[in-house]
Amino acid sequence: MVDPFDALRLPSSPVAPDPAFTASLRARLVEALAPEPTDPDAIPAISLRGGDDMSTTDTTATADALSPYLAVHDGAAALDWYRDVLGAIETTRFEGDDGRIGHAEIIIGGARMMLADEFPEAGVHGPRHYGGTAVMLHLEVVDVDHTFERAVAAGADAQRPPADQGHGNRNATIVDPFGHRWMLSQAIDPARTAEAAEEGGSGGDGGDWKVTGRRPVEPGYITMRTTDLEQARAFFGSLFDWEVHSGHLEDGGHIANTRFPMGFLAGDAEPGAMVL
Repeated sequence: MVDPFDALRLPSSPVAPDPAFTASLRARLVEALAPEPTDPDAIPAISLRGGDDMSTTDTTATADALSPYLAVHDGAAALDWYRDVLGAIETTRFEGDDGRIGHAEIIIGGARMMLADEFPEAGVHGPRHYGGTAVMLHLEVVDVDHTFERAVAAGADAQRPPADQGHGNRNATIVDPFGHRWMLSQAIDPARTAEAAEEGGSGGDGGDWKVTGRRPVEPGYITMRTTDLEQARAFFGSLFDWEVHSGHLEDGGHIANTRFPMGFLAGDAEPGAMVL
């Protein structure tokens, strides 16, 4: 079948990617895909307040499928505490005429979290109303000991001090001044992991447990067609640092250094014929 767009197609000749274009596009991609910084001094907190002067702001936070929504007895103080202690970046705040926070959003460690003041008239209560919480928030930090000490100094309840665990993390547990429980976690090297596992219960988690389950399976393979495999190898190698290895087919190439499996097909080869 004749492709009607063939009449519009111009001859193509292989060319090396322009270095300036490569650098510019790569910088834009890194800026767009990089995780949110956790240093509170890196990006100032931004507040959106209801009223005539309400404005909007752009944030690179992803739209998570599940985000915790906390109720606290002092929303303004909670926003300050999460910023100062956990490095939260405030992106949204709606404050009512009575001074209560009706809705606020912050970014902690690249994840979005929402919070609001208590509204007893609407049945919204914080942990103090219920005498505690059954939920624990898990937060990966760079230095568990530093974050733990800073949180306790700022009024958090130290439920469990930092300790290496046999599952490969150094953990600590706190309850913040607003009643919410946090598990602070930091990955440790294999040597410390093995030592903690040998210590058994002295690390806090005990040694009489086993890991079950498996990582999610990701079936599928993204195949991109190209009229010139070597040109694609040179261009995307320069642009994205993709390492395109030769496959079982002479006209195919597998991208070896990406998490999701991808590859190229050159010419008119059928996608199903490529086995890498």
